[in-house]
Amino acid sequence: MRPLSNPVGFIDMPKTEASHQAHVKSVDRAQAARLLLELLYRVHYIVGMKVQDTLRTNDGLDRHQTAVLWIIRSEGTDGRSISRKYVEKQLTSWYDISSSAISKAIRGLASKDIGFLNITESPNSGREKLIELTPAGVFFMQKMTRNGSAMCEWYLENMSQWESEVDVCLFIYTKITALFGKMIDAERRDAGEPVAYAAPQESVLHHPLTHVITEKSYSWDEIPTVPREYVPLMQLNIFFPIHYKAGNKLELVMRSGTDLSRQQIIILLLMFGEGENHSKMARKRIEAALSSWLELTSSSVSKAIRSLTTREVGLLTIDESPESGREKIVQLTPKGRKFVSKLVESGVNYLQTLVDQLGDDELDMVVHIFERTNAIFDSYPGPFRVG
Repeated sequence: MRPLSNPVGFIDMPKTEASHQAHVKSVDRAQAARLLLELLYRVHYIVGMKVQDTLRTNDGLDRHQTAVLWIIRSEGTDGRSISRKYVEKQLTSWYDISSSAISKAIRGLASKDIGFLNITESPNSGREKLIELTPAGVFFMQKMTRNGSAMCEWYLENMSQWESEVDVCLFIYTKITALFGKMIDAERRDAGEPVAYAAPQESVLHHPLTHVITEKSYSWDEIPTVPREYVPLMQLNIFFPIHYKAGNKLELVMRSGTDLSRQQIIILLLMFGEGENHSKMARKRIEAALSSWLELTSSSVSKAIRSLTTREVGLLTIDESPESGREKIVQLTPKGRKFVSKLVESGVNYLQTLVDQLGDDELDMVVHIFERTNAIFDSYPGPFRVG
């Protein structure tokens, strides 16, 4: 399939379908940022991790290595090579991870056991390193893309409440990702930091409005129709940045100004997002979630939970479950509830900036599509593996 970089030649502008009105509710703009925070939490942690599990393809790779490969594929030269400094810049902004840990992940991908990368000197500077896919890495990347496309085909087949719901989905994910990118770049410029830039590749299929999508608000009438043979790959290209760029940025905003680690913050956000009354959860559930999301052992998660129960921190308590003496229940203390409320408010304030850049129709679209995404992924049958 030839990549499509010119939007004019392959899209139609659809006529408005009244049928969307039966499925989409009107969003109260005053409550939109708070609602969006709750929805984006699930899209980032729950949906995003499932997408990543499919992209991993090989259970021998960790999440950081998967991210390195996908950055090369989506932002590298010809989808095959990229500056190591650019990768480090991206991953240190997404994860609570050091440059040395990223270098270790890259060296692992270049090791004889895996052999997906070569590390060479950049032709522009002897001090710069270039990482590029080997033939084995290219072959593996093709498998990743096939697996991811199969997952997106399943997802979009379920995005079918009306005929053009898929087009709204592609549009709104592209719009939210672009707005997050715009906000992140503005913050870096204001702080005098360089903007981590790598031009999108022609080999990667992008939404037809990608280059103009932040310039105006779009109504239902203006959402372009994308030929259905292109939609799985286009959605795959959008899922990656919504998880890494948008989700991780929001997490960093909520962590800023605290002395807690990423693990500790995620425990608190998990309890707020998934816990009974936003404050109580079985320890076993917390351990299972963080073991999957952050690739931690149960003992490491238990240690992180206990660190939040100390007299100095005092954000959590651990008690026996009334249903079983062997089960433990983790609960926010009054101090913990106040602390989480502050985290939530910082997230809401940040998202208000995004909400202010969305038109009324777009606001209805994003809430609908995020709700639908979470509902569809509740029955996720993956990870997807294509032979």
